[in-house]
Amino acid sequence: MRAIKICMAVILLAAICFTVLVSCQTDGGNGDTVSNIENGENVSNADPAVTEEEPEQVYPDLPAVNYEGYEFTFLYWGIDSADWAEWDHRDFAMEELDGELINDTVYNRNRKIEDKYNITITGTRVLHSEFNSVVTRAVNAGDDLYDVVAPQLYAFPPLAQNGNFIDWFSVPNLDLTMPWWDQGTIRDLSIINRLFVIQGCLLIVDNDSMEAMIFNKRVHQDQNLDDLYDIVKKGEWTFDKLYNMSKGVAQDLDGDGEMYIKDDLFGIIVQADTNVSFFVSGGEKIAAKDGNDLPVITFGSDRGYRITDIISEIMLDEQNVVHLHRFEGQFGIYDEQVKMMEEDRALFSWIRMRIVERLRGMETEFGILPLPKLDAVQENYITHMNPHTGRGMSIPVTASNLERTGMILEDLSAESRYTLQPAYYEINLRGKYTRDDESQEMLDILLNNTAHDIGYVYNFGGFAGDTMLRHGQNKRSDYASSFERVQQRMQQDIDRVVEAYETIQ
Repeated sequence: MRAIKICMAVILLAAICFTVLVSCQTDGGNGDTVSNIENGENVSNADPAVTEEEPEQVYPDLPAVNYEGYEFTFLYWGIDSADWAEWDHRDFAMEELDGELINDTVYNRNRKIEDKYNITITGTRVLHSEFNSVVTRAVNAGDDLYDVVAPQLYAFPPLAQNGNFIDWFSVPNLDLTMPWWDQGTIRDLSIINRLFVIQGCLLIVDNDSMEAMIFNKRVHQDQNLDDLYDIVKKGEWTFDKLYNMSKGVAQDLDGDGEMYIKDDLFGIIVQADTNVSFFVSGGEKIAAKDGNDLPVITFGSDRGYRITDIISEIMLDEQNVVHLHRFEGQFGIYDEQVKMMEEDRALFSWIRMRIVERLRGMETEFGILPLPKLDAVQENYITHMNPHTGRGMSIPVTASNLERTGMILEDLSAESRYTLQPAYYEINLRGKYTRDDESQEMLDILLNNTAHDIGYVYNFGGFAGDTMLRHGQNKRSDYASSFERVQQRMQQDIDRVVEAYETIQ
């Protein structure tokens, strides 16, 4: 049975390598079209045929160059917040074997590449609040300290615009069409065909940042609700379905006449990030790209306002819905999210995938679902990749030997496709934490259609991160007027980014 499971992990690996963030899509281009997004169509460029059968393993044809003990260094950011403690990197460098699957896979992967090139792979951790300044100081000083840096997606644009990074399309020994490079990131986050951050199979922190829904099976059964997996398979998992099923679930368990996060039963747990997450899963984006790979504002359509209307209805329902970020600073809100699910005090919860591992001790069964669609007419479920916990990779302009950098990264990424990604998905999520075959099927749906919103990542005009993200938290629903106030500033920001990228050599 163990051999069969390992074999299946290899066969199903192509589905794994579709994720962004996070993932390793196998086919794709550089531009979303505005019409695709407005119609809620599939924004993934993955070749669906790839999921049917995994071809033989393919590796880059790179010579075993002797780099004479060179220390290849990743700079990555660590967490100084208790709420985000689990979002540290665990994909770049490990010092020793410890029997833990991810740790040992990364260790063995690195040893293989180290032996081939006679190098040592190391990681330097800095607090996330200091990351951008550390990168900027090193570049300004001309110091070749880091071969690769791993910025937060939400925070990388200023670094790129100020000329700190190399365009990934110009790095030798990389074939960015290969399946170990995430095509979703290339498609969604390039501008004027220049790319300064990328994700791929070398990473798993991007996988952790993939967004989804989970549900408590005991609460679901107690409410005698329809089969959720069947609803998803029929293409009927929509915002209305989510909201209507959650109504009537809430109970004032302690009888004090007041609904409170620590005491009572709620229909849905949401966060500030859920606003943009649902906007994207509903088939819209704040900004997309035109045929010339230029960002264009796409917020403001009638279809988009249909989504913000239902988002507002959900977010402002304090009787049935609990918003975690309204309690930020009072206690560990993510700990409370886990506790609510463990104590059967919530039916649904919006999550980033990393939280699945925190539910390992949950006695009640839980299931994983994709993010809802706007309506049944929308063709596909869309998985938004979170830019706050999601990170990518960038190469500083101070890198002194791009041939070496490209060669090592290409080999590390290819090796990760066949080792780290199966360890993360096929064994870890599929076997260790998820508890039913249907959740594994839902995971495939999540992986097959991932997307970034460039308007969110770049926060043009402050609309996504400073305004839209906080509307639910601040109990506001005036999306149209908020957008009108910043629309001109959004376009000015887009123009500045394009101009900056045009001048970078």
